Amino acid sequence: MFYDEYELLELFESEPEELYQEGAGSYMYSKIDKLGFQILLYISQYENKCIVSLSSDIYNWTIFDFELYHIESIRNENECLKIRDNSGKTEVDIRFKPHFSLTHIR
Repeated sequence: MFYDEYELLELFESEPEELYQEGAGSYMYSKIDKLGFQILLYISQYENKCIVSLSSDIYNWTIFDFELYHIESIRNENECLKIRDNSGKTEVDIRFKPHFSLTHIR
């Protein structure tokens, strides 16, 4: 799985949290927008898998939560998180501005 840590740092505006133990290849990125919605991206580098979740801290509910397998790349292109599978096809595009939104899901 390819992803550029600096692109994700720019998009999420924070360092990832390393999950489990050092070197496990599992990371969590998170961002909260000004309306209180939180997006989480869990990456399991060695399993080529990621989990994307959007929730609201204000209302205490999850809007969506899904797992994606066989991921080839995760990219930041123009404030849009683009996740591609191993065939190069789009799995999901998530816009970060002006608010979190799904623009493509396969």
